[in-house]
Amino acid sequence: MPAIAAFISALILNLLFIPVIRRLSIQYGAVSIPRDDRWNRLVVPTMGGVGIFLSFLIGLIAYRLLFGTIWSDSYVSPINPIFGFIGGSLIMFLLGLFDDFYRFSPPAKLVVQILAASVVIAVGFTTDFFTPRIENVTIAQSLNVIFTILWIVGISNAINLLDNMDGLAGGISFITAILLSVLFWMNRDLSLLVISLALAGSILGFLVYNFPPAKIFMGDSGSLFLGYTLAVLAIARQPQASNVLAVLGVPTLLLLLPILDTIFVTITRILRGESPVRGGSDHTSHRLIAFGLTERQAVLFLYVVALVAGVMAVSIESIGYWLSLLFVPILIVGLAVLTAYLAGLKIISTRHESLDNVNIASRFLQKLTYERRLFEILLDALLVIIALYMAILIDEDFVFDQVKLLSYIKMLPLALISTFLSFVLFGVYRGIWKFVSLGDVLRYFGAVITSVFLFTLGAVLLFQDESVSTIVIVLFGIFLFIGLIVTRFSFRILDLASFQLRYTPRENNKLGKHNHSGLEEKISSVRRVLIYGAGNRGDIAVRWLRSMPDAEYLPVGFIDRDPTLVGRIVSGIEVLGTEDQLIEIIEETKCDGVILTEENMQEAFPEEIVSECTTRNCWIRVMKFSFEMLNEE
Repeated sequence: MPAIAAFISALILNLLFIPVIRRLSIQYGAVSIPRDDRWNRLVVPTMGGVGIFLSFLIGLIAYRLLFGTIWSDSYVSPINPIFGFIGGSLIMFLLGLFDDFYRFSPPAKLVVQILAASVVIAVGFTTDFFTPRIENVTIAQSLNVIFTILWIVGISNAINLLDNMDGLAGGISFITAILLSVLFWMNRDLSLLVISLALAGSILGFLVYNFPPAKIFMGDSGSLFLGYTLAVLAIARQPQASNVLAVLGVPTLLLLLPILDTIFVTITRILRGESPVRGGSDHTSHRLIAFGLTERQAVLFLYVVALVAGVMAVSIESIGYWLSLLFVPILIVGLAVLTAYLAGLKIISTRHESLDNVNIASRFLQKLTYERRLFEILLDALLVIIALYMAILIDEDFVFDQVKLLSYIKMLPLALISTFLSFVLFGVYRGIWKFVSLGDVLRYFGAVITSVFLFTLGAVLLFQDESVSTIVIVLFGIFLFIGLIVTRFSFRILDLASFQLRYTPRENNKLGKHNHSGLEEKISSVRRVLIYGAGNRGDIAVRWLRSMPDAEYLPVGFIDRDPTLVGRIVSGIEVLGTEDQLIEIIEETKCDGVILTEENMQEAFPEEIVSECTTRNCWIRVMKFSFEMLNEE
């Protein structure tokens, strides 16, 4: 396929350009100096964007010389669209290049970005989202233009914000460019296919030098250019269908990760009373480091998220509209839960503003989101929507149409009302996700049963002429209960995973040279311990240690006097042996100490074992729970 030539030429060119650009960047002082609001801990050249842009442009020129015109005749415009596309990209590239050296003010950058967006709009690049939905052509096109400007400017800045860790923005951009290429190939759009492949090749050449540990950064010249180009390509695609997911959902899914990261950072900073446009180490990638992943693992995890969302976008037109309506909300629920958990992680902030400096908007959002449980309510609404849709879809043997959709829309308000009424009655919103227990499971079960009963009763009273299938009602209850259990227990599961990742020693464990979270120091100070006593107090000890965000002790195993417990698992930790095997187990596990879970164990502890532990620099401590009187009765 001739279009591959654009990819190969751009790739080879950038592999040759980057070493030269790197040397020139160092020679002329175009480097990133470590700062509190930056991730890098070393001086790194920042002109990688020059290589990306030049290799992309020369790759297109090479294709033009070898195979003729790039743009097909399917795009009718007084100006060849390729000139508008390249012109807008050039404006955005130059904006980023000047910003790398001189630092434009945010308002000035916004004006230039709107200008760049206007250039491609002038040659016909606009979304058609409003055109079939508003009869007045002038109003529809005006809204299309406004939305296109917002889209291009928003995605450009989203990729710019995503450029906060080695290989992240480049990798996400490469995945998006490849998936766009797949879409263009499926639609037989050679012009856009050539452009997206040339872009992918230039990015891949840069990634060779940018993947952790990075030898060069792309700078604003690269991130703004990539964001702009990807945003334009995403809306330039001519979808095969006119449904909402094809026109609007596909571009959003393709660029879901930078969009979510931008929204996440903006909201969390506003809640803290900080400026959303300032730099900082509080992005999704940084919180994954705080979660316990290494820098490379965090980047690769985000690659997977972007790839899953992108593949779902590519699949929308092939798997069918009705089935795609099911997968997208499930993806959003999963990402929403993960985002909510990451938002609660403690990270090192470079700005410690007092509550007195938090503005009115921040206070309002804090009150709305935390005290009013807005997140839980919105998430549960999405669970109800998914559960009812899945129930009807399965009952109809995955054959859906407009008639079934109208029936679904008619039943949805009743399902929402009955569910929320039941959840309030059973106190579902009074619990805290991090501390859910068996009692909460029983409460959820009762809430779901009551919700299904109210839904059935309401359906009988309101839809007498249109009975609701028993299968739909049963499946709705099952899916709703599963959704409740999975979302509510997600925080406890993630807590356990985070604890294991942060404090379990791994071979050649490298948290990255640019670690702001202090995890290297934290891991080096963690003490490996054995828990003596695998009973109730041992279980409490393990849970208590895991619940502490700055825990100094890592339980590696249990010791118990009961030989029948050896090999059993308590709180996820194995009972390694009995008291007689203690010294041998200490040597095998290389633990630093032993924690006795009951005070009477101290008196019965053999003196020779205490002596052996002392010679091996293994301390013995007793866990105590006591209450101190602060006032006299």
